[in-house]
Amino acid sequence: NKRMDMSDSKMRKITIDHECFRLAFDRDVDYHDPHPLSTYLNVDSGDIIYVYEDDEDACTEGIPADDNRAMREGIEAAPEHYLEIPGLHHGDHHKILREFLDSDWTEDEETRSEARNMYFGSIGGWKKSLDDKSIFESFCDFRDDKTKQLAVEFLRGNGIEPQWR
Repeated sequence: NKRMDMSDSKMRKITIDHECFRLAFDRDVDYHDPHPLSTYLNVDSGDIIYVYEDDEDACTEGIPADDNRAMREGIEAAPEHYLEIPGLHHGDHHKILREFLDSDWTEDEETRSEARNMYFGSIGGWKKSLDDKSIFESFCDFRDDKTKQLAVEFLRGNGIEPQWR
């Protein structure tokens, strides 16, 4: 128990808006980012920051180029105050769906079998093929719990104990 106390004391407690962090962490970087961008957690304030690689791309997303440039330069000048949030890759989202399909999310074997049989490698196709929409709702609950767990593991792996708000 002494060892756990020591690791807890090294953990930096940071208050983070869970929904803002979730949007950055859960995004499918292979499909959802129309322009190359990076997301960061400001470890002092708990704020989530989006920075486009190209200032002109920021403009097309409604962010003034000067603001984007200033944010990027601020992060480059003081990287110890920021933690890059990687986002999930498309394969990670498929892995979560496969974990859901292999889990005991329902006691109804027929429903579980229907859900498994409808998945052929496309999450969108799987969702559309389901007659019982409660299956997708169950998946969403499973996915939200799983990505929250992954987010906590990511943050703890970087010495941060999140205090969700």
